Amino acid sequence: MEAAKQLHKDRIEAALTLLERVLTGAVTSRSALVAELQTLYGERGIEPFRGLSKEGVYDKEIATVYLVGIHGVAVLSPGDYDDIFYIENKAMQAVEAIKSVTEVVPPEVKDVLMKKTEEIKGKSTEDKVFRVLRLVFTGAILGYYPEILMVKSIKTYETVHPDLSERLVNYAAFYSAYKIAEEIALGKIRNPDDLKIQKYTYCLKLGFQKCKPSDKLIAEVAGSIYKVNKTLLTKLFAKGALPKLG
Repeated sequence: MEAAKQLHKDRIEAALTLLERVLTGAVTSRSALVAELQTLYGERGIEPFRGLSKEGVYDKEIATVYLVGIHGVAVLSPGDYDDIFYIENKAMQAVEAIKSVTEVVPPEVKDVLMKKTEEIKGKSTEDKVFRVLRLVFTGAILGYYPEILMVKSIKTYETVHPDLSERLVNYAAFYSAYKIAEEIALGKIRNPDDLKIQKYTYCLKLGFQKCKPSDKLIAEVAGSIYKVNKTLLTKLFAKGALPKLG
């Protein structure tokens, strides 16, 4: 896990810089924090966690700053700086409800989770659900949350919002793409056969059927987020899957 954390060293350092701006009162609004994050990431060549779409990615990346503040350096508590972290603070309440689930989702927990999710600022229920998942995803990728919480969150929302089932399975594929790209970056996947095996088995290992991530998504994450060199990407992926790399 330590080696995986090293992959995010620049991202965590950027989050610490931004947290200092919040704690000293230099940044007092979410929009200001998003703007500073975008500038800082641009200067340091960091890409926000994302898939193939770049829509709203810098606002979603605030989850990284928030979780580094809570779990990385413990300078924040859930509920702090609500004028900035109002989405993450509400999402954290939903995560606490998910953590309380055991084998089945009791009606009272379902009610609490639906209520807490609806309180999140967003344009639709789907948008709000995926803000909660973004928090768990970020925590799992940065090593603050166990992978089982990511699985539990997706499966709990499948029960609570069955209409979102297909999108939720896609999110499992999104998470799997990150974990497979991480293994490429750590040198654990060295040839197309290794890649093929991981693509077919990672989602099954998580307990999801039919959520195999696409080569295009894995290659994009490996190249853009994890900065895997083009030579290795060319060796692993067919040309059509490769992102445009400089």
